[in-house]
Amino acid sequence: MSETPTVEQVLERIRAQVRQQQGNGVSAKAAVTAPPSRQPDARVAPPPAAPTSRDEVSRLHFEVKAALEGHLQTGQLNPRRPGLHNDALQFFKKVMRRSLTWYTRPLHRFQASVIRALQHVTTILLNHSDLLENQAATLRETAGQVQKQSDALRQTNEQVQKQNERVQKQSDAVRQTNEQVQKQSVLLRQTAEQVLSQSAEQIQPLRSEITRVDEKRRELEQKLRNEFQLEAAKSSANLAQQASRLDALHLQLASVQEQLRQTIAVTRGKDRDFRRIKQALEAGNFASLQPATAASAPIPAMFPSETRHEGEFDYFLFEDHYRGNEADIRERQSTYLELFRGREHVIDIGCGRGEFLELLRDNNIPARGIELGTDQCLLCREKGLDVMQQDLFAFLESQPDDSLGGIFSAQVIEHMTASDQLRFVSLAYQKCSPNSPVLFETINPECVYALVHNFFLDPTHIRPVHPGTLKFAMESQGFRNVQLRFSSPVSDRAIPQLTFNGDSEGLQRFNAAMGQVNELLYGHQDYAAIGWK
Repeated sequence: MSETPTVEQVLERIRAQVRQQQGNGVSAKAAVTAPPSRQPDARVAPPPAAPTSRDEVSRLHFEVKAALEGHLQTGQLNPRRPGLHNDALQFFKKVMRRSLTWYTRPLHRFQASVIRALQHVTTILLNHSDLLENQAATLRETAGQVQKQSDALRQTNEQVQKQNERVQKQSDAVRQTNEQVQKQSVLLRQTAEQVLSQSAEQIQPLRSEITRVDEKRRELEQKLRNEFQLEAAKSSANLAQQASRLDALHLQLASVQEQLRQTIAVTRGKDRDFRRIKQALEAGNFASLQPATAASAPIPAMFPSETRHEGEFDYFLFEDHYRGNEADIRERQSTYLELFRGREHVIDIGCGRGEFLELLRDNNIPARGIELGTDQCLLCREKGLDVMQQDLFAFLESQPDDSLGGIFSAQVIEHMTASDQLRFVSLAYQKCSPNSPVLFETINPECVYALVHNFFLDPTHIRPVHPGTLKFAMESQGFRNVQLRFSSPVSDRAIPQLTFNGDSEGLQRFNAAMGQVNELLYGHQDYAAIGWK
């Protein structure tokens, strides 16, 4: 059985090597020698050469490996020649190993733990030695770069020193030149002082004359500046007066043109009446000279409604479902408020749920409504609005002429026949006071979508009113400055224009035509005809 070194022997060897390095001043850059081979029963001696740090770690690794081999051979049975003697010895050794297990097992565990610890230490030392070697190589490289930089700095210093010497020589030359220039400048200054002292008496009159001329020039400039500002102010005032006169003339011209147009219309109407009277006199038909009465045949309805009373059609729920939210209607009708500010006795004919009456009340405009529907009247009165349940023609005919401060009627006139529409316009002009606004809002038949989607949706609609027709009817009755205001465009259904990389004249014409198609199909759904008496 070979002799195995104990842990104490291994640790003692490591301590001896460390003491030897400390005593001999081992250098970190010594050559690395491989550890000598050893027999299983021989003791390991430290190498005579001064090892490096990595060599010490390698020797430590070698000692750990030897200790591990010894640990594995502990308790092993050495083979011998077969025979009775060998069998007896083997049996005796096995009996001894089993009987000493209680003693050898803790030793085995201790030796194994120590060997694992030494292996872990060896691994750490190897890693640290690699890191130290890398750092040493980096330091050597850095030292070489520093040496190169120091050589370059030394050469630069030598060049700078030579340059300083040349600069010093040049500065000496410049100093000498400055001294010469200073002497010449002193001489010139003395000469100039002499010349100035001699010519001062001659220059003084010239200076006085120059000063006098400058003062005269400044006075003339100030005078010209004042005159220019005065003329500019007069011109500005004249231009403002001319502009105001021109604006007044434009207004007068527009008024004269409107009066002339109305006069021409009245004259043409009188000519028409004269021709009728002349025809009646020539024919001897004096009955035709009588004015038309209510018994005359009215213009028939385009789409007559057969509903005769509220029980046949619940118009209140129908309007609540399709007319829209009351807040939305108020928001839409708020654009008409500026027409009625400062007015009194304003009438909302066909007020419905009272959205515009609420706007008038919130803006302190006295107004009342006329509504034929019972449910709508009750709702308005519940809101605290002044609403009368009455036929609009009966109400208007009961009012004195020139007594109303303005009329607002939204989505009402399309519920009438053509005769009643003209009668409504005529009564509105007759009953309103001078300079009062009258507004009729209705569905725009020039928009196909509005005509199909809105007009035919309501079974009580009778006849749509074309914007041109309503404008002409109002102007024929005498309304001034009649204007059409369109609203509620159908913007989400418009046909988009075509775009290509190469725009052409044909494509532009096509897009222009599609714009007209969009205006016809998806234009403004509503319009308001607004006129003043």
